[in-house]
Amino acid sequence: MDQAMQTEGQRKLPSLEDSLRLGQSFHLEFEGLPALNGGYHLWGVCPNQSMMVSAPQLELSNQLLNTAVKARLFIKQLDSACAFRTTVSNLCAGPSVYLHLTMPDSMVTGEVRRTDRVTLYLPCELQYPHTREPAIDSIKKGSIEATTKASSQKVNKAEILDASIKGCRINTLASDLRVGDITTIIVDINIFDVQQTLKLPAMVRSRKETEEGYSLGAQFLEMKDCDRITLSSYLQKHR
Repeated sequence: MDQAMQTEGQRKLPSLEDSLRLGQSFHLEFEGLPALNGGYHLWGVCPNQSMMVSAPQLELSNQLLNTAVKARLFIKQLDSACAFRTTVSNLCAGPSVYLHLTMPDSMVTGEVRRTDRVTLYLPCELQYPHTREPAIDSIKKGSIEATTKASSQKVNKAEILDASIKGCRINTLASDLRVGDITTIIVDINIFDVQQTLKLPAMVRSRKETEEGYSLGAQFLEMKDCDRITLSSYLQKHR
């Protein structure tokens, strides 16, 4: 699991099952099938059995059965970043394409431990699926980085107010990003007179309406080593 997620303990079911809501956003990683990694949404729950995850653009294959899956999400009711391991237990083609993920026995929960934040006021762009319907906006083929190149992506201007290596705070006029949504933060930074563009997948962990739009708290996900080094150098330079 992401090292940014510090374990505060194991929550036994029904904590997870009771906290899930239809449309809940997940970030799923499929063992041995990295092209399927990305954002999904909860379609339904079979009590004490499985979570039904919407995957309308996924090509069903028996190869998926019993595949190990890592899941990450933010549960507002627990005010925590959460993670668990599960497996694909069934595939369904109707009424729309979805997967059954075995209900896990436990999950890791905890606040992301904040490192020192650096005040920046740095222009950026937020890229995320254009449609807001959970059944459509949930699954894309390919990695998060690959999805940002799709024509269906929406782009909104924003500004990073402060950041650490774990996440950042953003001001934006975008009204359609919600807690749990996955977005890609695209930002140009200058390191020792070398201009670089970073594309940082992130999960929205908090959202607050302001007089000028919305303030979002974002947790970085799956950062490339080269981007982590670049961002760390930039933050050190501006401390």
